[in-house]
Amino acid sequence: MQKNLLNDVWKRGWPLAALLGVVVLGWCSATDTWSGADLVRPPAYIEDPSKSDLIGGYAELKADTAGEATPFLWKTVSRLNAPFVASWSDRPILDELLGLTLAILANIFGIFGGFNVAFLLGHLLAAGTFYGVARVSGGSRLWSCVGGLAYGLSPFMFAQAPHHSAIQWAWHVPLFTLVWRWVATDPGIEPWSRRFKEATGIGLLTGLLNVYYTNILCQLTLITAAIRYLRTRSRPALLSALAVIAAAAAGFTVSNLDTWTYKVVHGPNNGAVVREYKWLEIYGLKIKDLFIPPVTHRSDTLAEFSKAHRQAAPLLDEDGASYQGIVGLACLIWLAGTAIACMATGREKEVPIEAWWVLWIVVMFTTGGLNAIIGALGFTMFRGACRYSIVILAITLLWAVRRLSEMQAEATRRRTAGTADWGWLAAAAIAGLVILWDQVPRAPTAEVRATIDRQVAADREFVEKMEAALPDGAMVFQMPVMEFPESPIPGVSPYDHFRPYIFSNDLRFSFGTHKGRDREKWQPAVQAKLFEGASLDQQAGMIRVDKANAKAAIDELKRLGFSAIYINRNGFPDRGKGIEEALLDLGYTKPPIRNATGDLACIVLD
Repeated sequence: MQKNLLNDVWKRGWPLAALLGVVVLGWCSATDTWSGADLVRPPAYIEDPSKSDLIGGYAELKADTAGEATPFLWKTVSRLNAPFVASWSDRPILDELLGLTLAILANIFGIFGGFNVAFLLGHLLAAGTFYGVARVSGGSRLWSCVGGLAYGLSPFMFAQAPHHSAIQWAWHVPLFTLVWRWVATDPGIEPWSRRFKEATGIGLLTGLLNVYYTNILCQLTLITAAIRYLRTRSRPALLSALAVIAAAAAGFTVSNLDTWTYKVVHGPNNGAVVREYKWLEIYGLKIKDLFIPPVTHRSDTLAEFSKAHRQAAPLLDEDGASYQGIVGLACLIWLAGTAIACMATGREKEVPIEAWWVLWIVVMFTTGGLNAIIGALGFTMFRGACRYSIVILAITLLWAVRRLSEMQAEATRRRTAGTADWGWLAAAAIAGLVILWDQVPRAPTAEVRATIDRQVAADREFVEKMEAALPDGAMVFQMPVMEFPESPIPGVSPYDHFRPYIFSNDLRFSFGTHKGRDREKWQPAVQAKLFEGASLDQQAGMIRVDKANAKAAIDELKRLGFSAIYINRNGFPDRGKGIEEALLDLGYTKPPIRNATGDLACIVLD
């Protein structure tokens, strides 16, 4: 009996195990991660301005592993915003469950390794969840594996990693289709039934993850429930659907409770989160981007086409994340063609419900769509609507898996007994090979990896020199003064000032508290004092800083307890030469500490 049970488990489980194994190999190929040493290397650093959010992610994880940015609690970071402490509770972190997962992984694998494992886990969970949903929805093992491969290795997930870990974690999206179908079909979601518990569980889980996905789950659940109620007048089914939305709201509340309670105690901070309307236009969902491959595509022809498109197009998505892949596009076109054929022949009731879901997403989130109209009225939260391309992919793949499974089952019933489904197996194998070739991006070159390693080593050595030259717990004033978060200046990405914090053991830095409160206005005032009366010396190629004003500014910093000035040279037109010259004139003659890449400097104030 035990042997039969093991055989049954193996028979049921080996397709999923094989699927996950192929996903691991695809991820390893895309990231060039083949050893433990590769796993703990940073996936990216500062070589790509479009991935500048990653430095902020490293800093958040650094604070989290120090017990100062614990998910679901107030976040106060003692080694940032010197001479005070940094508060990270003014701006909601909408993915606390992911933050908790990252913290656990970082404590095991380190900050860089924790990110890498989280990204791999995102792919594996996506493939596994898709496979499970496809099987529950009537898909065969064969086509569920193919669909799971297409979803688990989607271009969207590769494009969002490593700079948008919360968006990359879209593994739960296939679960939404279960909820929407249960709401739409008889008998609906009966109160307190098994479906009710599963649907509300999906809602709660979704609310604990990124709010973009919570938004679309709630939208289509509400719309589908409302349409069903108008047709059937079934109040229990409607109330059950509303319970799913309430569960999602409960998860969202748990993730945001720290921010809301912080604002109750400390007062509102309307400047912490700023969403400009223009981003709703720039990063809206665009149908043509579903067809544009990323610049990292393995085909040189397609990669060059993508580069040319990105240079010419005024509105872009996020690094080719909208691309559905050849298989995904085939499924989308098939679904659209089926819906159009039904409408054209008077069979409106036979239009697949998935087509209506996709249509709603397009109408709602396309550039200039309903989301943009809502944004024009002041609600600009969902500025990156191109991210809903992953929901379209999940919907169309699941529909195609179910249809292909039905077609194969029908063909099997008709064929002669004893013959094999070689044609279907070959079709699935070809689809799998196309997915691996089309969707797994080319690995970073040896030159790119060497650049990342060089930058990380330079910053680590730079911080070690700073800590050797400064007393324990010394405070470092960072220039140019920058707000946090999402506030870049020319030459310096928004989170670049976190670089020394990532590698430091005990130094305190002036950057890094949420903007919008009055207390931190002293920083730009000190910087303004330093440059008051400054002039540009074009012959010397530097800014001449007034000595008296420079002395007043430095005296103020020393009065506050600062022991050094950190300069990101990319933030100054003269690469910081004027500041260094002024400090030298004031008697600070120790040679500045510099990093090996030449963009950072530190001047000790003793």
